[in-house]
Amino acid sequence: MSDYVIVDGDQLKFDPQFGANTVTVTGLAQISGTGEATIDNKNVCILGDEKKVSVSATYISSAYPQSGSGTLTIASLAADQQAPFVMAQTPVIVVGSQFIALFTVQTPATNPNTGPDPTPMASGSGSFTNSQLFVTAG
Repeated sequence: MSDYVIVDGDQLKFDPQFGANTVTVTGLAQISGTGEATIDNKNVCILGDEKKVSVSATYISSAYPQSGSGTLTIASLAADQQAPFVMAQTPVIVVGSQFIALFTVQTPATNPNTGPDPTPMASGSGSFTNSQLFVTAG
């Protein structure tokens, strides 16, 4: 089944739960496309562009209610989020289902009674929001 191709500037939606942490995006959550092919004068996103995503976020958990901060990245795409495309040598990224995301702590959340959160990272999920509605692949 084909799905919409992701292009430069398309938005990312991260689910807020990363293990015990509730994560809130504070940075620009979008992907940059580096493919040679364009759609609406925007480069298509190709396999590998997901590895360059880095989004600032804050987090809390029930055990650590004073917020901390970190970075959201895409750990891996789902199999249905990549497809061959006649206009690109490298597979393109398509909307698909959900990717696996990783939240890496930079400043730990804290609890006044027990101290800082010792957990350095947590995994979660996210999805793409496409801006173009006429080119599909897959």
